[in-house]
Amino acid sequence: MSIKFILRLLLLSLGVAVLDILYFYFSNETEQSWYWFSLLFYLLLGLIIGQSSHKAVQKKSNSDFYLGIMTGTGLRMLFSIIFIAMYLVISDIKSNVFVVYYLFLYLLFTIFEIYHLVHKLRTEKNSNTGNATS
Repeated sequence: MSIKFILRLLLLSLGVAVLDILYFYFSNETEQSWYWFSLLFYLLLGLIIGQSSHKAVQKKSNSDFYLGIMTGTGLRMLFSIIFIAMYLVISDIKSNVFVVYYLFLYLLFTIFEIYHLVHKLRTEKNSNTGNATS
C-alpha cells in the first residue's frame, strides 16, 4: 500500500475530526463517543480494505481484480451495517443526526477509496506496466 494513500487517509480523518470538534463545540450533543468510534472505525476499515483493494489492482487477471474490489466494497457495507445495528441496539438515545453523520462517513470514505483506486489504475495504464485490468 502506498504511503501517499495512508497519509491522505489520515488527513481526511483529521479533517473530519476537526469538523467533529467544531460541531461538538457549537451543539449540545450528548453521545459524542459514538461519533469518535465511527470515525475510528472508518479509519481502520479504510486502512484494511484499502490495502486489500490495492493488492487487487496488482492482480494479473480481470476476475481476480473484480473479486478483490467487490469483496472490499461488500465487506465495507457489511461491517457498516453491523456497526449501525450495534448503535441502534446499545445506545439509549437514537439520534437521527448521528445516523446521517454515519452515512456521510460511509459515503466519504467509499468515495475516497474509489478515487484512489481509479487514480492508481490511470497511473498504471499511462506508465504501461502491463496491468491486465487496463
